[in-house]
Amino acid sequence: MKVELKKDHVNLHVLIEAETSNVVKGILIFFNICTLAIVTVSLIDWLLALFVIGTLLTILFGWLTLWYGFGREKLIINTKSISYQYKWGFYTTKLESQPLRKALNISLAPSRERNGLEYFNVIFETYNNHNVPEEIYRTSLAINRAEFALLKRSVRTLYFEKVDPDYFKQPYILN
Repeated sequence: MKVELKKDHVNLHVLIEAETSNVVKGILIFFNICTLAIVTVSLIDWLLALFVIGTLLTILFGWLTLWYGFGREKLIINTKSISYQYKWGFYTTKLESQPLRKALNISLAPSRERNGLEYFNVIFETYNNHNVPEEIYRTSLAINRAEFALLKRSVRTLYFEKVDPDYFKQPYILN
């Protein structure tokens, strides 16, 4: 996966993109063409069961092509909230926000291994009204450990800059 971090003094913008090989994209597009051919043949011969199955397969492979070929996940993190939005090629979801209470905890959930690197989904947690940690967001696209360390460092910097611009001189305790 490809991770881009952009930071101003208020927000941290994180963009996670799916990196799919051209071979996989080609295979997905081939299956899309095959399922569209099934739908066309079933409409010409008026085979209702084949039409339903072909339509369902077209939707499935179309969704997979959009997500794995053009999928993006956009996060906007600040000290008050975390906002997220998904982009699947031409389709974009609305920006949703989750408020942060006391603190923001970031942890990892193992996802898979690819090219000798372990990939993880990032879990963002905050405290609820009863001071119990609760998960408020989990990334759909996985990142590797080096990208996670960079993300965690950027979030810490964002919080420390809000507390004190000269954050190198202040002591800090991490959860």
